[in-house]
Amino acid sequence: MIRTAVGFGIHNMALITPAADIYNPKTIRASMGAIFRINHEHFTDFHDYTKKYPKHKVFPFMLDGKTPPEEISPCLFSLVFGSESTGLDRGFSTIGQVVKIPLSSQIDSLNLSIAAGIGMYVFASKNGLI
Repeated sequence: MIRTAVGFGIHNMALITPAADIYNPKTIRASMGAIFRINHEHFTDFHDYTKKYPKHKVFPFMLDGKTPPEEISPCLFSLVFGSESTGLDRGFSTIGQVVKIPLSSQIDSLNLSIAAGIGMYVFASKNGLI
């Protein structure tokens, strides 16, 4: 996800506990050097993040979202993704504008890195980052 973010001109990443270890050797290796091109901050919870960045529009990606990402207007944005296994907590359905990537009925979800890549691409494109 780090390499994908940098590839789409996104250079800021928030890690909210619980989150992957950005300094894990596997994470660093997978970033292919992109880790040195992002700013990252750690937060103990989502509330702390939103207090620090109140002007960012929040877009949780959830399976029961109503809005496809391509329908979002350009803005200062925060894309929110949950874990691969459980997704986001139900409480995120009342925060910001919930987004869903349209899929065929043949699968129930995408894996996290693919969903994040699609979201980053669409939002980066709409906001002139690429």
